[in-house]
Amino acid sequence: MTDVETYIGQVWSPDVRLLVEEAWRCYNAGATRACIAATWTAVTADVITKLIRLADDGDTSAIPFRTTITQAQAKGLNKDGVRAMQLIESTLLDNAAEFELIDSIGVRELERIREDRNLCVHPSLRNLGDVYEPRPEVARSHLAVALTTLLIHPPTQGRKVVAEFADYICDPYFVPTAPHIQAIFFDRVRSAARRSIVAFAAKHALLELDPDGRLPAAEHADRMAVALTSFANRDREMVRTAVAQQSERFQLLDGATQLRVLVRLGYEDYFWSIVDQALATRLHAMLNASVTVNDWEPLPAGIAASLALVRSPYARERLSFLETHFTSLPWAHRLIVASSRPDPYFVPAVQQVIREAGSYRSGEQAGRLLVQHAPFLTVETLRSALGDWCANDQCRRAAEMPELVVSLFRGTAHLGSVRSVVFTEFLTNVRALEGQDDYYSYPELEAAMCNTGYIQ
Repeated sequence: MTDVETYIGQVWSPDVRLLVEEAWRCYNAGATRACIAATWTAVTADVITKLIRLADDGDTSAIPFRTTITQAQAKGLNKDGVRAMQLIESTLLDNAAEFELIDSIGVRELERIREDRNLCVHPSLRNLGDVYEPRPEVARSHLAVALTTLLIHPPTQGRKVVAEFADYICDPYFVPTAPHIQAIFFDRVRSAARRSIVAFAAKHALLELDPDGRLPAAEHADRMAVALTSFANRDREMVRTAVAQQSERFQLLDGATQLRVLVRLGYEDYFWSIVDQALATRLHAMLNASVTVNDWEPLPAGIAASLALVRSPYARERLSFLETHFTSLPWAHRLIVASSRPDPYFVPAVQQVIREAGSYRSGEQAGRLLVQHAPFLTVETLRSALGDWCANDQCRRAAEMPELVVSLFRGTAHLGSVRSVVFTEFLTNVRALEGQDDYYSYPELEAAMCNTGYIQ
């Protein structure tokens, strides 16, 4: 399937899609003039359809256009009706730009199609009786431009799509699904609206502006950060530019807000592009002074999340103390930090937590942490972690561990059948220490492996 055929399947209006398919058939048949004429017909039909839809949807500024169309259609196929439709067509692209269906560049691109269409259907426009002979690649180019500039986009104005994006973020049923956010608010909107949406998301993610009371400002900013990251996966430079525009205002925020933003976006390179040395020094001081609880007191969630930034290579580079600070934390605090933001970076720390667990309760905590990090384990790290688990009797004989190891077995399904060798080794080593019939010989693991067909 060609790129043009892919775009044809995305044309917003089914009726317009029929016209585009006709233009494509003309191109494939070698009828180049007919292709260009049909392409312009699709453009006019699309603009008219979209402006009428805007009026039907309550856009009062589009109602006069709908009235004009209705009046022209009422005149029927006579001189007055044709003249009225020609007058409408002459200002159609200007109307499309006014209602933000296209931008000024789009007007120029579509104007070229109209000019070539006039040459195709009015051969007398050329001097000396020559007939205009458009090249096939010109027809294909016009069709591709019409599709990408206008036809595949829904009838949504720039301001309206930003408002729809704001409503989506504040929806009580908001779910942070990046592909959906990208498809609706990036891929299917034109470039001007796209930049507006990205700038809107960056402003709210960095500044925690009040969304008119619809959500707590911090929660709203967290959702905007999800959208911003989704957009960055499409166009990182656009996001970087939008974030940079908020740099001065971000520098003036209070320390608590800056720390929340650091947690929210500190894993992204575009955030660190606005952090100069002075701000890095300030963030360094705030993070370094954040832990004020005793070694065995629970670490507050906000502090744990901020220290979990150690998982970001950008944070480790700009805040050089962070890694040393994390590794020097007490055992219980390291566990809480790693569990707050599971990440491949924490796998070695998780293994160390298992080795150092000094009681049955702490052994269970270490086991739960390992299960959290199961998706990030390799065969080697899994073997090492299970070896430490078996060797530490505070893990091996803790009450929850026989069930947790089953969860770990299921959580490492991404390793495939090769993990069965590792878990079989674990069973063999455990039973060498505990015997065959004890609760701590992990019969649940054996049953789970039997159910999957890995052992008999």
